[in-house]
Amino acid sequence: RGNLEWSAQQPTAEYGADDTRTERKDAVQTSAWHLVEHFHEVPYLLIPMIEGRLDEGTPTFRQASAWGSLLPAVWSFMLALRERGMGSAWTTLHLPNEKEVAELLGIPFDRYTQAGLFPIAYTVGTEFKPAPRLPASELTHWDTFGHHEL
Repeated sequence: RGNLEWSAQQPTAEYGADDTRTERKDAVQTSAWHLVEHFHEVPYLLIPMIEGRLDEGTPTFRQASAWGSLLPAVWSFMLALRERGMGSAWTTLHLPNEKEVAELLGIPFDRYTQAGLFPIAYTVGTEFKPAPRLPASELTHWDTFGHHEL
């Protein structure tokens, strides 16, 4: 089905039977495959970039600072799209071929890190609702991490 290289890159995390991620796994995979099979039909693509290379070995502080500068901008952009009846998704489909994409688009690879590939299009319908998520209490830790005191 579709792009076998993309399929081989997908994580195969397993969760408990009562975990909402297990319940939503098929829907998420179906949605991802739909995007893979129709990516060529998307009218607009956005590649946000970080100035500088974030190659392997980049210190964690520098990585966190760079992503911390980019993430709010991209999130705000996605919210602005939603307000206009459009939508997007943060994909990393092209990043294994980042250098080739840079060459194709004339991006100076040695000066910029591509942060994703965002398909942009009008949405089918506007009846959005929150996706099921794990309770924040299962992911939030106060003065402890898991069962260990800090």
